[in-house]
Amino acid sequence: QLRKQSHFTNDTRNSSIGRVLREITLSEPIRYASGDPIEQWLHNLLCLDAANIPRLVSVCPPPQDCELYYVNRDTLFSYHKASETFLHRIMSLYVASHYKNTPNDLQLLSDAPAHHVFVLLPPVTSEQTSLPDVLCVLQVCLEGEISKSSILKGLSRGMRASGDLIPWTISQQFVDQDFALLSGARIVRIATHPDIQGMGYGSRTLQLLLDYYEGRIPCLSESDTEPISMEIQQINSDEDLLSTELINPRTKLPPLLMKLNERPPETLEYLGVSYGLTQPLLKFWKRAGYRPVYLRQTPNDLTGEHSCIMLHTLDISRNESDWLTAYNKDFRQRFISLLSYQFREFTPHLCLNLIRDTETSSNDLLHDGLKNLLNHYDLKRLELYSRNMADHHLITDLLPTLGRLYFEKKMAFSLSAVQSAILLGMGLQHKTVEKLEVELDLPSSQIMGLYNRMIRKFVKKFTEIQEEELGKDIPPSLPETKEMIPVEQDLNEELSSAAEEIKQKHMKQRMELESSDLSQYAILGKESDWENALSSRKQIGMVSVARAPKRKKSVDEGKIKKTKKQKHKHH
Repeated sequence: QLRKQSHFTNDTRNSSIGRVLREITLSEPIRYASGDPIEQWLHNLLCLDAANIPRLVSVCPPPQDCELYYVNRDTLFSYHKASETFLHRIMSLYVASHYKNTPNDLQLLSDAPAHHVFVLLPPVTSEQTSLPDVLCVLQVCLEGEISKSSILKGLSRGMRASGDLIPWTISQQFVDQDFALLSGARIVRIATHPDIQGMGYGSRTLQLLLDYYEGRIPCLSESDTEPISMEIQQINSDEDLLSTELINPRTKLPPLLMKLNERPPETLEYLGVSYGLTQPLLKFWKRAGYRPVYLRQTPNDLTGEHSCIMLHTLDISRNESDWLTAYNKDFRQRFISLLSYQFREFTPHLCLNLIRDTETSSNDLLHDGLKNLLNHYDLKRLELYSRNMADHHLITDLLPTLGRLYFEKKMAFSLSAVQSAILLGMGLQHKTVEKLEVELDLPSSQIMGLYNRMIRKFVKKFTEIQEEELGKDIPPSLPETKEMIPVEQDLNEELSSAAEEIKQKHMKQRMELESSDLSQYAILGKESDWENALSSRKQIGMVSVARAPKRKKSVDEGKIKKTKKQKHKHH
């Protein structure tokens, strides 16, 4: 990259733009004379010349056709010609993957009893006579199974012994004395050939390693066949051993490579990894099923990266108490609280990948919890902003609460990736719109538009919670029916039947009126009298005709009425 920038600067007329790279090469050795053979011997011994990576000879096979092999370290460091070539290939992959390689790391790889090396190789045939290409190399270290007395002693003093990186770190962070009792393996290094990086070979290596320690690859050495000897012939100890021993390649060496079904795996409860946190590495390990449980708050002095520990439980160790889920949940809560402090400079996308966890179920917010977090005035402010009736500064103080509610999975709705980044950046990291505009590569107008739609979702959810709480006090208006029963007749038949009933009722009333005596309702006066009254030209508001003379009551009718009145009084 520096060479490209320097080349671009030399091509331009204005040399003030960019930087100028001047390379200085040390060709004459300082410690030894020029051309001294000890210099070349030292380079070969410590694999210091492993920067030249051999190109792949074979065609890249599909990752699912490749197999993982166990490397016998005694044979690897036997100084045999084939073993030395294979060792240089492994170290060249470490160098290409930008690992910090020192002679101490080489000695650790050769002598540490807890370290094991695996390599991913293409399909090997029985007719093949040359060493296969190393597609991926993986180094693990067995950790855990620390005595409880050592754990209590170290935690009480705030000290820890060397080694067992993951058990001691997790035990101190979660103050859990039982975690260090578990046995696990830490992936120290994993390196893929630079010609095939990003093609799935690293993921294939991790999957085969997981299958191996979960017991999905049966071990054939348990049969009646004679097991392969893994021991190197011991040399008798003499007083003049160093002066008389000849340094030659050993004979009767065990096989350099072993299939996984030829070696029984160790009993483990988890696999873990500790690495410097970057976006590509986090994506790689999460895709492999590892979950973060620890992130160092201070960056590394050498690389400037924060150390991250991720774990993956094995199927043979999973029980009812899922301790990894509890660790991951506690880690996410701590990380959310620290986003406005040490992790404020992280990009929103990196933080979202750390927080996002698909295996944790959501816990919906209830009315009592909402009442404790937001009062009536806070909800009113959110509603005003959602209707574009207030400025976004009016609700800035509520963003941390909204961010914790959403990222702790207490809201039963989902936001888009950009909306989640905006909520995390503004609510949890306390970043300004101008800074998010640079990090998200979006104009401020679009950020504020997405921000407003995000607040509308919160307001809608809060309204539903309040309506659900109020609905508990209102009795149901209609009884609940278990099933819907269809009517016996349709609407037209029902209207026709009702019309027929009304028609019959009218006919009956008409017949009753016709059969009754209506003479008492007759208008008095003759027709001639009415004609004379109506034909008069007088402008008056009423007309009058002569009344008919009253009929005299007969003696019998008077007696009948008196008798009725007397009976009524007696009653």
